[in-house]
Amino acid sequence: MKDDLDDRLRPIRAQLFPRQLLLELQDDALMGQVLRGDGPEPVSIDLPLPPLTCLDGQPLEKEPLGDLIGDLLVRDGLLDAVVLASLPEGAVEWRVIDWPLETIPDDPIEALRTIDPTLSFGVPLAEATIDLRPLAGATPRMLLAVASRTLVEDWIEVFNLAGAQLERLAPPQSCRLAAVNALLEQAPHDELTLLIHPLPAGGRLLLLRGAEPVFDWPLPEEDGDLVREVNRCVAFYRRRDPSIRRLRLLLSATMPSQDHLQDALGVRAEILTPEPYGSLVLQGLAMAERGR
Repeated sequence: MKDDLDDRLRPIRAQLFPRQLLLELQDDALMGQVLRGDGPEPVSIDLPLPPLTCLDGQPLEKEPLGDLIGDLLVRDGLLDAVVLASLPEGAVEWRVIDWPLETIPDDPIEALRTIDPTLSFGVPLAEATIDLRPLAGATPRMLLAVASRTLVEDWIEVFNLAGAQLERLAPPQSCRLAAVNALLEQAPHDELTLLIHPLPAGGRLLLLRGAEPVFDWPLPEEDGDLVREVNRCVAFYRRRDPSIRRLRLLLSATMPSQDHLQDALGVRAEILTPEPYGSLVLQGLAMAERGR
């Protein structure tokens, strides 16, 4: 009798007390926490994945992965929660583009497919899912992120196998950028911000002028090589823009080469602590939801 009553009340509770699960997908791990009301609950999902479950953002073991996510939803009583997920890092390519027309049309994604500019993505725009975000500034510029439509459909299948209510698959880069945007909006005009995101093997360097990404580059794993590559990228950008007079170093997490990196750049690192969120990506997912 109690189980039957719980089943009947579950949809009513879901409407009265809606919950959203923020879920960061990575090749080697899952991280998630519930978003309720004005803030997140503590991280409830923080789980490593077996090797080759995912590779370069592609789910290779869809059924086991779906079973795992479904088991986690059951364990935490989240079958009624709406899932907002970020794709793994390797699934998405992105660029900042100057809009090629005088005005941005009502359906910019369809217009972009029609124009089909040469952007050197690994997947043609006709075969990609596209995310477009406007950037602040005097000229119409946009942040363009693309992922293979087949890859996205594979992830949708994973969530269908899990019995999850998937509402969004977002680019992790856009989420991370949204999380740090407030730190960057008032940056001095002569400042270049280095945002480094450590990964299990190496990391990712993003250079920003104000809140606008201007250069994105993979970093090697070995500490000395990583520091040299960061220095090379900064020198390359300074040759393009001699107005740069100061640097700001942001790290999404501590890293072994941190001290060496600070010495090489002559600037102290700021470790971004997104608490109460488990990561910058989860924070950016939540911010995008509130901005709707």
